[in-house]
Amino acid sequence: MTKLLADKDRAYHLQEYAIWQNEDGDYQYRAWDSKDEKLSWITGPARIVEDILCLMSITSEGQEESIETEFELKVELHQLPKWDKTKYYCVVVGDQRAALIKYCDTGKFVQIDQDDYHAARQMLEKGGLVLP
Repeated sequence: MTKLLADKDRAYHLQEYAIWQNEDGDYQYRAWDSKDEKLSWITGPARIVEDILCLMSITSEGQEESIETEFELKVELHQLPKWDKTKYYCVVVGDQRAALIKYCDTGKFVQIDQDDYHAARQMLEKGGLVLP
């Protein structure tokens, strides 16, 4: 098990992401990809804006050393508690442009014609983020 995922007191899984809280209270995220037959990872800060977890720009990346397959990764992620601190999440591109909003519990996109979309958009705007 990776050191990150071993720290279950402050780590969570959110769809394909691991989210953890640092000792200073800030959040980080990690996502994995299987390129060139080996898992690689990206990490960046995460920020809560009202009821949305915003996954901010990537700050580091590397090769996974302790997990060899996507199946192993999924098993490890699902050993972590499920993220339940926000209703939505989104990826932030650049400094202030939020990509599509998804529901944390299902991973499905919030559709533009739903009331939830307009509520989430207002939350992002209050946090200084905009949807394209």
